[in-house]
Amino acid sequence: MGSDFAPVARALSARGYDLAIERHGGRPHVRAGGATILWQHVDDPAERARALEGGAHDVVGPWMHEAETVARIVRLAQASGPRLCIGDLQIHLVDRSVTRGGRTVALLAREYALLLHLARHAGQVVSRTDLLRAVWRLDFDPGTNSVEVHMSRLRGKIDRGFARPMLRTVKRCGYMLDGAERHG
Repeated sequence: MGSDFAPVARALSARGYDLAIERHGGRPHVRAGGATILWQHVDDPAERARALEGGAHDVVGPWMHEAETVARIVRLAQASGPRLCIGDLQIHLVDRSVTRGGRTVALLAREYALLLHLARHAGQVVSRTDLLRAVWRLDFDPGTNSVEVHMSRLRGKIDRGFARPMLRTVKRCGYMLDGAERHG
């Protein structure tokens, strides 16, 4: 892509976006979520029109202000990015944001990692040992209550203000993210 993309890449990385830079037909593309954005080294309106007609979601380049380039990529990544949906909970995998019932849920990195692991196993009980291995990268129990403290904080952020809790503790087994509606 060249060094002219480096400031944009740094700005996006600082915001937590994971980007893939690919070449298609000899031209560099940025993949952000499900969006394909052509990186055009020189402002060429005819080439930009061809790229958009050919399926690119947008065209950006060093001829744009860096803030505009970042804003365009972020907008497309958020709109088209992959996400996990469990009930009314949405976990956006590109920008690592979380919403429940349309409300933004601010999470710390470890809380996000816990939620993501539980979401990938939604409806299943995940043991404390599994969480230590997956989130803390520990193959032993350090004998602290760190998992319980983080789960309590996460439960407060995810379930507070909602009629039905999603994070459940299953006694002597572990934790479960439960998106199923209960009637009865």
